[in-house]
Amino acid sequence: MNYQSLIYFKTVAELQHYTRAANELYITQPALSKAIRNLELEFGTSLFQKDGRNVTLTKSGKLFYEYVKRSVDEIDEGIAAVRRLMDIERNTIFLSALFSMYAIYLPDRVMQFRRQNPGCRFSMEYKYTTAILHDVLKGRAELGICSDFETKGEFASLKKFVLYKEPIGLLVSKEHPFAGRQRVKVEELRDEGFIVYIRSNLGTNKIIFDLCKPYGFEPNIVAEAYTDYGVFGMVSAGDGIAIIPTIGVLNFKGITQVPLDVDFPLTRDINIVWKANTELSPMAARFRDMLAECFEEEGN
Repeated sequence: MNYQSLIYFKTVAELQHYTRAANELYITQPALSKAIRNLELEFGTSLFQKDGRNVTLTKSGKLFYEYVKRSVDEIDEGIAAVRRLMDIERNTIFLSALFSMYAIYLPDRVMQFRRQNPGCRFSMEYKYTTAILHDVLKGRAELGICSDFETKGEFASLKKFVLYKEPIGLLVSKEHPFAGRQRVKVEELRDEGFIVYIRSNLGTNKIIFDLCKPYGFEPNIVAEAYTDYGVFGMVSAGDGIAIIPTIGVLNFKGITQVPLDVDFPLTRDINIVWKANTELSPMAARFRDMLAECFEEEGN
């Protein structure tokens, strides 16, 4: 007994006619009759009886039909549900991105892409760089948008390209001694408490360590936060200073940006990331390529 034989039985039971059922199933009548006969032999009892030119269910056939109908209906619903899921997955882009992307960069790009691809959906999670890279590595996200990292060791299987450069600056509370200064030297940060994104050796945190290293000290990390607004809140409360992207700072009360005395632009690279040995879904690949086109059009 197999699923096809159940479909044959259900169709004959409902149409009560072998010829009409065979036409409905796109098979020959002899093939259908043989399939029903094999089913009856397997049970050891008749499932149909003749009624003129038609056939009707026997007592055993009626009992079996109730179970077959429920089972086939459930399977058909399951098949339809899987097909819907496949359709969603084919048209859904699973994306893991930096928290700051929630307010900047992504909304306009997503809107632009959805105008070009009306059936597209986005499933987005906002995290810090290390978590984003792990999402891509483990297949939880097809694409990641994160700060810079080296494609070696743990991340050797990832590919990336730069989407844009984001300015980074020194943030202090408006009550901090640095507030209002024209410029602050890096060595003056030696005794300050730093508030950073949840600790890792990637992204902005790496930039901070690299910035301090030539001056013979490591940043004194006094607190960690998951999001820009978590950092802003602690800086505003006077819990420490921060060196993070400055986009959005003007909208947050209680903090101010102070220029650092460095002879190079203080920025971080924002990258689009994907797994090199895994084929992207067509929709995700299209979105990645659109971001690359935007990068070129904007003259970066």
